[in-house]
Amino acid sequence: MTGPAKPKVCTPEGERVVRTNTRTKPRKGYRERLRHLVWAGLIALILQFSTLLVPLDQLFNLAQYRQGGFQASGQIAFIGTQNDLTDPANPRRREDLARFISDLDRAGAKEIYVDLVFDRASAAGSDAALREALLATRGRAVLVDKGRTTLDGTAEVMTSIPAISSGVDQVGSVIWTDYIYGIVWIAYPMRFFLEEEPDANTTSTSQIHGDLAARLAGTSDTIEKPFWISYFFDLETIPIYRLERLLDQPGNLRQLAGKKVIIGAIASTDAIKANVPGQLGVPPSIVDIFAAETLMSGHTGGFDGMEILVVALVLMIAAALVPNRRWRYGVYATVALSLPLAYFVATQFAIRMNGASVLILLLAYCAFRARSTWKSSFTLIDADTDLPTFIAFEGNKDIAEAVPTIIVAKVHRFEEVRRTLPPELQSEYILRIIARLKAATQDATLYIGQGNLIAWTMEEKEPTLLRDHLEGLRALFASPLMVGDNAIDVSVTFGVDVTASPNVARRLASAIAAAEKTNETFEPIAIADAASDEDLIWNISLQARIDAALASGEIYLVFQPKVDVATGALIGVEALVRWNDPARGHIAPDQFIRQCENAGRMSHLTRHVLTHGCLAGQELQRACGPVPVAVNISATLLHERSIVRMVREVLSATGYDPRLLVLEITETYRIADLDRAGAILAELKALGTKISMDDFGVGAASLEALMHLPFSELKIDRLFISRMGSDPKAMGIVTNVLHLGKDLGITVVAEGVEDQKTLQMLRDSQCPVAQGYGIARPSSLEDVIIFQGLASQSAA
Repeated sequence: MTGPAKPKVCTPEGERVVRTNTRTKPRKGYRERLRHLVWAGLIALILQFSTLLVPLDQLFNLAQYRQGGFQASGQIAFIGTQNDLTDPANPRRREDLARFISDLDRAGAKEIYVDLVFDRASAAGSDAALREALLATRGRAVLVDKGRTTLDGTAEVMTSIPAISSGVDQVGSVIWTDYIYGIVWIAYPMRFFLEEEPDANTTSTSQIHGDLAARLAGTSDTIEKPFWISYFFDLETIPIYRLERLLDQPGNLRQLAGKKVIIGAIASTDAIKANVPGQLGVPPSIVDIFAAETLMSGHTGGFDGMEILVVALVLMIAAALVPNRRWRYGVYATVALSLPLAYFVATQFAIRMNGASVLILLLAYCAFRARSTWKSSFTLIDADTDLPTFIAFEGNKDIAEAVPTIIVAKVHRFEEVRRTLPPELQSEYILRIIARLKAATQDATLYIGQGNLIAWTMEEKEPTLLRDHLEGLRALFASPLMVGDNAIDVSVTFGVDVTASPNVARRLASAIAAAEKTNETFEPIAIADAASDEDLIWNISLQARIDAALASGEIYLVFQPKVDVATGALIGVEALVRWNDPARGHIAPDQFIRQCENAGRMSHLTRHVLTHGCLAGQELQRACGPVPVAVNISATLLHERSIVRMVREVLSATGYDPRLLVLEITETYRIADLDRAGAILAELKALGTKISMDDFGVGAASLEALMHLPFSELKIDRLFISRMGSDPKAMGIVTNVLHLGKDLGITVVAEGVEDQKTLQMLRDSQCPVAQGYGIARPSSLEDVIIFQGLASQSAA
């Protein structure tokens, strides 16, 4: 079974229209859906870990608990008092409590817990009476000590005074209320509270023998670890009595026989407040009863958000892989509906669930998918060609970050042709143009604008190479297009923007403006003026900027090795200048060097490069032996003899051997007077330096310049070196230049070697020296020293 059809690469001799293959869309679609799921999952995961979803989870828990309605065991009764029994000004209340405890004991109460803190002494007789009543129960009466966090965030343990608590069994109760809903969600062991808060008021805490919830539940004396309190129990099924009524009717105490009784305040006076789902301002003792019922029923577990999120994410991934849209939406709906269904089922089994992260996952995924749909429908995708539009181009963050060259192709007589063609052929016309453009743009993404404009990006920024590439692209349109039965001539011109601004919209507009200025005969390729608004500001302050950049080290040198092609040994380095501006980032050398020339700062920059290049050469000589250093000299500096003085001064100041300094003359096409330049180069050569012609074979780096100027080295331009393996003409040119250099006694350097295949071809052609990314990239001096060591080992 064959796979999806691939787009055909079109040529003038035979071309196919590049149409979007419908069988490839599901593949692209599921990748986009998976990418959206990953982002949605990350958002949900981050929110889950950051605890920002806790309030939403608690809200869902409240809804669960309100629907619970489970019956409490009835074994634990609460007796609440409206009066403040701990008030030291009313000792009679303590005596009443003592009598009530004795009556409860005689009535057969299984255990009695006094959930009140008597932290201030009252009448001595009253305190003694209460203590005697507690001790008389023979250990069945227990005092409760309270752990709490105060408003300032400190912890304290509130205990009863020794006059009442001495010899009486004590248990602890920790109440930490949620700051949003005021609910105690988790029961904490008293020992955890004391360990985490060593500065707490721990007076008499040595008497604490366990936790109230555990003792009430009868499971153990202490809570081993914190657990979630289950509020699935109906509050009305917990036996609740009023102390004041039972004091007047002691006969009713028989109904408490065999039960565990907890006596506490209804209106708390100890600043401990608590809410439970469906009821505000309940006595804190009720929370302890819920905690005890939780332990007795075993409802301490639940599903945390992370577990549910993982399950939901797996289901959503499975749904995203379903190719059929109807079935896929059905699975989406099932996953979405399963969340409330899971809450309902969990509630029936008294299982707590935290599913807020799943809700965030679904909402984030829906937002991503909605945005994708909106992008496709709101002019970001062209309906006729399925290509992204210029609006998508302007919003592409990758282009803003990478700052590549922007190219805009203008199709001439576009509207005229479309008006002539019947409607059914108009889309085919533009598709055939795009197909022919794709033959040379390779993997570049094409963007379509209004009418006759098409844009894409390239990494190359060298104007000469860009012009060569675009001239070749224009040649593809030399033969007519076949649209239906019609042969249609097509002419394309290009506007180019190579500025370093991350403002994609401005750069695209600049390239469009350049394309609009082109014509088919005289100027088919136009490179936009780099002097944008921000560039104008840059140029105005360039002198101060470059001085500051040189002083601060923003402008620095990197070094690219030159190697002996036969042995691989390091025989020289080329010093290359770089600028990393804090505001603009890495600035293309061509751009700031051209600005330096325009602002008259080229001599200053050249002196800096020469000085640091010579200093680096000395360091190389100490580490590796004598290694020549090549420094680029702009041809614009060869109109005055000041360059000779500059080189002489730098050599004198640094003490560098001039025989190891190579001056590479760049852009020889800018030399207006070859005779004057020859005289200046002769003086430079007389200093002992070597003179090299850069970019030989392109522009004005020609045989004429080679004949007039005293070069001892020439560098074959990368245009020819890069095409040696694919173009016999390029191979022939390189071979003949090598013979020329041998005949003239000039060293030939091949620059732009990108791979080992090219290096081997140069070795077979007996090329003496080479450099390029395939050998070593420009790097720091330390890396070059390491490279030299490796090269020496390899040569050995």
